Amino acid sequence: MKRGSLHPADVLRVVILLTAVGSMVRGSVLYGLFCLLALGLTLVPALVARSPQARAPFELELVLLVLMVGDMTLGNLLGLYVKLPWYDKVLHLGSSTLIGLIGFLSIYVLRATGRTNLRPWIDGVLILFMTLGVGALWEISEYAVDHLFGRTTQGSPMMGPLDDTMIDLILDGVGGVVAAVLGPLYMRYSARSRQRARELVAMISRRRAPEPPDVMVTR
Repeated sequence: MKRGSLHPADVLRVVILLTAVGSMVRGSVLYGLFCLLALGLTLVPALVARSPQARAPFELELVLLVLMVGDMTLGNLLGLYVKLPWYDKVLHLGSSTLIGLIGFLSIYVLRATGRTNLRPWIDGVLILFMTLGVGALWEISEYAVDHLFGRTTQGSPMMGPLDDTMIDLILDGVGGVVAAVLGPLYMRYSARSRQRARELVAMISRRRAPEPPDVMVTR
């Protein structure tokens, strides 16, 4: 991308920021703060590497922000979760696949920095378990929010809370399998993503490498 041009990811971040402001204006202060927190998490790679140029692979970053806009802006702020009964399941499958891809990227970084050297099939199982674990924690958090704050995050116009939760967990498993298969293919055939991942690994490695001691020269 040319210097000075507007990055698509930054446009989506602005949309999420406006969603947070809009939620607060409509009285949902906690949800607005949640949007801001989620927005801050997308900047973690740059903060870890201490460089604004550190980004996750382009496609992964873009999919993450698109899903966030789909959930926060379209689903909650504009009410598509209520207007379109199937919207929640489509977005949930996309989110589960994204979580699996993030798990794959984490393993990729660990491999590149020499912190793990597991067999590929074990990596796939770890990605699946990570996706299911995050999905289970999400369902538990929805249950807690419903009972503590009187909201109705579980259930949908087409099914009750139990069926909704079980379908979501099944979609988590499907997303984990898809990510375990697509992740290696994605990194193998996307040269740009491999380059960005290597740059991120290099920045993190330089950040953690100890600085050489000063050597005093005496005559």
